[in-house]
Amino acid sequence: MAIYLSKFGSSENVSGIADNSVPNRWHDAWGDCNAALMDTVYRAGDFTVTATGTSPITASVVPGAFALITTAATEYAGDNVQYAGSQFKLESGKPCYFGAKLTVSDATQSDLLVGLCGVDTTLTAASAAHAIAVSAGGVFFSKLDAVTAGYFKTYSTGTEANSAAAFTLDTSAHIYEFFYDGSELTGYVDGVKIATFKASITSEVLTPSICFRAGEGVAKTCTVHWIRAIQARS
Repeated sequence: MAIYLSKFGSSENVSGIADNSVPNRWHDAWGDCNAALMDTVYRAGDFTVTATGTSPITASVVPGAFALITTAATEYAGDNVQYAGSQFKLESGKPCYFGAKLTVSDATQSDLLVGLCGVDTTLTAASAAHAIAVSAGGVFFSKLDAVTAGYFKTYSTGTEANSAAAFTLDTSAHIYEFFYDGSELTGYVDGVKIATFKASITSEVLTPSICFRAGEGVAKTCTVHWIRAIQARS
């Protein structure tokens, strides 16, 4: 993998490491920026975790992986995980990158949501029906129980604003990314462009988020290999 040092966006105050083999993938940044890089050691205190059932999130023992979510053997059991603090806001002229690499044990009987969202303890419903339950803003990838079809979406004040078919989930590792160039928002899965949204992009404050739940009374796992969120602030 070739990487290079680059100025991010139009800023002279933010530099970083980008990947010239995958469009718009950022690995690290320094200068006037916000960065949440979760790819080494999982520290429970860095996250707000709302568990449904006995569903621990722990440091992964898989080489090169960050964390492991293991649900209880109960439908809707799982974890709603958010990075503590809301450091990100999609504002004009302030480019933002988000990426996550995940592997799930069951592609059909599970709910999955990953991206940047407003503070929320139930990004997907924890009872009654398998549904997205984002109550604030968000930019995320999601897949609900009983299907494998996944989508790239934006929400504003709890209402869907944009949606595009994005992937068919399986039990292999996949990379979910989006890049906001300060005006337009583009989603990628495994480095392949999915869609570009040009309007109705949330302006709410956001934080890296994952919600994973069992879709039946059998325990499921989600391996989080890494998560990165980086935004140039100038």
